[in-house]
Amino acid sequence: MDAELDQCDMGLEFPFECKLSLANLIGYWGMRINDSNSHLASTAKEVMDRVSQVPELLAPIEDLEVLDTHRETVDLLMTAIFSPFTEEEEMVSAMAPFKKQDVHSTKGYKDLMAQAGSYEALLDPEEMAQIMLHKTMAAYFAIMQTYYGLTIELNKDIIYTLSDQRTGLKRYFKIEINPKFCEIVLNGDLPELTEEDLKYLTDHIEDVDVWMEKLPTDLFEFQGLIIFKLTEVTKDQVLSRMKENLLEKNSITEENSFDDLEQKFRSLLQLSDLRLGISAYQKSKNRFFNFGRNTRRSILIGNHDKLECPHATANLLDRFANQAEPMVVEDMSECCMPLKPQSEALQDCGVQNLILNPLFYNDEFVGLLELASPNKGDLNALTLTKMKEVLPLFAIAVKRSSEELENTIQNLIKEKYTSIHPTVEWKFNDAAHQMLDQMAEKKSTVAPQIVFNDVYPLYAASDIRNSSVERHQCIYKDLNRQLQLAREVLGRAMEMTNLPILDETIFRLDNFRKKIKSKLVTGDESVILEFLQKEVEPIIKNMEANHVGDGEFSKAYWEALDPTLGVVYEHRKHFEDSLTAINDTIGSILDEEEKSAQKMFPHYFEKYKTDGVEHNIYIGASMVEHLKFDEVYLRNLRLWQLVVTAEIANRTATMVNDLSMPLETTHLILVHSNPLSIRFRQEEKKFDVDGAYNIRYEITKKRIDKALVKDTEERITQPGKIAIIYSQDKDAEEYLKYIEYLKSKELLTEKVEQLELEELQGVSGLKALRIAVNTGSASIMDEVRKLLEVA
Repeated sequence: MDAELDQCDMGLEFPFECKLSLANLIGYWGMRINDSNSHLASTAKEVMDRVSQVPELLAPIEDLEVLDTHRETVDLLMTAIFSPFTEEEEMVSAMAPFKKQDVHSTKGYKDLMAQAGSYEALLDPEEMAQIMLHKTMAAYFAIMQTYYGLTIELNKDIIYTLSDQRTGLKRYFKIEINPKFCEIVLNGDLPELTEEDLKYLTDHIEDVDVWMEKLPTDLFEFQGLIIFKLTEVTKDQVLSRMKENLLEKNSITEENSFDDLEQKFRSLLQLSDLRLGISAYQKSKNRFFNFGRNTRRSILIGNHDKLECPHATANLLDRFANQAEPMVVEDMSECCMPLKPQSEALQDCGVQNLILNPLFYNDEFVGLLELASPNKGDLNALTLTKMKEVLPLFAIAVKRSSEELENTIQNLIKEKYTSIHPTVEWKFNDAAHQMLDQMAEKKSTVAPQIVFNDVYPLYAASDIRNSSVERHQCIYKDLNRQLQLAREVLGRAMEMTNLPILDETIFRLDNFRKKIKSKLVTGDESVILEFLQKEVEPIIKNMEANHVGDGEFSKAYWEALDPTLGVVYEHRKHFEDSLTAINDTIGSILDEEEKSAQKMFPHYFEKYKTDGVEHNIYIGASMVEHLKFDEVYLRNLRLWQLVVTAEIANRTATMVNDLSMPLETTHLILVHSNPLSIRFRQEEKKFDVDGAYNIRYEITKKRIDKALVKDTEERITQPGKIAIIYSQDKDAEEYLKYIEYLKSKELLTEKVEQLELEELQGVSGLKALRIAVNTGSASIMDEVRKLLEVA
């Protein structure tokens, strides 16, 4: 249709030659001189006598001043079209064919045009082009009927949208064009049209170029005048367009769509200050809540997510869900229950007049439709009848949006809090269908086992180097400082009063300090903190109460305590903040790049945050439902994992100087070339390897992070490097190719170390490749996507 509008735009000029002429109207009166109705015959004779004295009215009129000169005669001619009723009640204009040259118009038509402005001011270019298309095709249909005897009806009404320049509200008018007093003059030979031509034209009913090719516009001229009638259809048009809006998916949640609905309500009720709102009802939580995220949708709830007062919810629910009757408040200052608690807040927001209409979907209460005005009495019982037609569609829209919100919540829960990864969700759906079939057949329901055979595992971990030692040191420093501060406070207290209990408490404080300095063991922290909080701090508070004037002696102790935890937490906080920053960075890299990896080939992915982040990947034919697996996808995923681990090493290395506590990270990848089976464990709600043979893989994962290089005390994992652990030489050959390729791209650097690992408990024969990451590059991931596109 857009192309068709462009075709007929042409400066929005009608493509046919048109001339104003009163000849056909005069001819009509001439035929009425001998009419059986004596009054009509007498009027016709008088008209013809007047016309005989003005012969220039019989010829085509180019100068409109002729009409003004003979206005009385022209108005007499127009009585064939305009009755006294038409003049007073209708919006009609007699004008030149398809032109804006008014010969005679009713008061209603003139008032409307004066109120709305010129035609061009009323319509946007697309709507003007649409109307011009209709006019052009109406002219062609008239030609077809006159010269070819073929009647074609316009398939839809022509609608003018007029805007009130004072209020900005839209009104809609249907256009009716009566060509009774218009004739089509042929200038030349009439083109012959075969049956095939006629069918081709009717098959391209709105393609102006096709019609112009078969019937050139310069062959036809329209002479006479047309009767142009406007009928207001604002209510029908607004309701129809509102229904179309409400059928759209995000009609009440998307800001522009909701604003459009509000504007249509304003046009329907002709109230420029009207506000539209929706309060949805959530049965599971027995609450009214607000759609619209940042842009709130409910007038009643305002800027909150939900109605805060439980009593108000109960009262409204009883009023609307149980009685199912709308509420009209014409003056908010005289509002009574159940809206009384909200009336003051509503008036503060400029609401003086309110309608609340309950919405039901299949007899289920789903929410409220709200209309508000700042003017008392704008909205009343009559308003309810005008909006009644769209209430079911609003109910559908609210129900649909509520269900979509619930589905979104469920999807987030599945994504963030459960182990059912989207890649393997089809397997769980199959299992659920099997259980439904068992229930339908009234069999005992047994949950099918979720097992994936012959899948290839990929494992990698990025850990904080010496995290246990660093955490231990932070605990010691914080405990020692709190013990020292407590001793200082009690020492000052002894200067104020000589109580033996103070000396005994200081003695125990000193013993604790000596103990943790030599060795801090598990349990010491809780014992010391309990001693401080239950024995030392009550003494300090008692001393403060009895020596009010000397309160400064304990100030340093209390200021050193964390306000939330009530303990000295300085070093531990630095450690936890730095650990969190590193983990968040690693997690965000994995999450972002995993989206791209899934597009290569679907696979199962999960990550865990501890003192660092580790992730598991499983890929194989049994994990996908309709795709063909090839080992090239496995190799591609291994390359992806190596590059992403390099980026993690790069990014975390650049963070060190900005952390509260400088922590270094180490990185390893475990290569396992033989496929294995994984099973979903119902108890743990997670996947785990299946079978005794595959348990060795899990044991290896748990122990390699502390593995040593054979015959040394050196850890296999080192900051700034990636350790690739393997057991078969063919795996080393594969990864050496990847390493050489990434070194050529300057993502990895230095010589590859080929190492053997000390035997681990239950695991032997492991080897490793170790390679340094180029941590000086701006961002390895800039190259990653290019590499993976090629791989």
